[in-house]
Amino acid sequence: MPRSATLGPHFRGRHFRDFHPRILLASLIMTAGLLTSNISAAVDFNTTEQQQHGMWQSLVVSLGSESHVRMIEHSSYSDAMLSVNATPGSCTQPWLEVRTSVGENQPLSERVNDVPADVLIGDHYTLTGRVELLTERGDDGLYLRFHDLDMPTLLQQMQDGQELHLRIRMTEDVDDYWFMTFSLEGAADALSRMKQLCFSRG
Repeated sequence: MPRSATLGPHFRGRHFRDFHPRILLASLIMTAGLLTSNISAAVDFNTTEQQQHGMWQSLVVSLGSESHVRMIEHSSYSDAMLSVNATPGSCTQPWLEVRTSVGENQPLSERVNDVPADVLIGDHYTLTGRVELLTERGDDGLYLRFHDLDMPTLLQQMQDGQELHLRIRMTEDVDDYWFMTFSLEGAADALSRMKQLCFSRG
């Protein structure tokens, strides 16, 4: 059964062994004062060409002239999703993103924070980067968009790994970490199809 992402699981990998999670993700949003109940519905993208690959899916999302391809894993958690995304015409510049539900629609589209983050797969060395924490008006999700991350190396590691571990510093407190673990079963096939879908569109 999928676990809840409200509190990430304790993880002790060889590069993460000295750290422990401290906070609930939802408390960060509440502290920022972003929750409200009187919000219009968020705009939804149209989803097409879904195909299952073990724990992953590959698909196309579009809204008007805007279109993206993605591979997603939303089986590990009941309220969170990991995705790799690419845009036709810029297929060699994919990005990693996590969406997790905070339970209430947000009043504003804004950048809540920008924090350090690490990604670990198997026995590979930790990849370091940063994460923008974003909200979208009328959406009950918190979006964690990774940047300054070595995506070519990460995608290569994802093809033969079993689990992907995230460690995200949720505030400036050095002990304030949140952990998540996602399955990589089917990720290689999902990545291959995502690339095909992207390049076939531009």
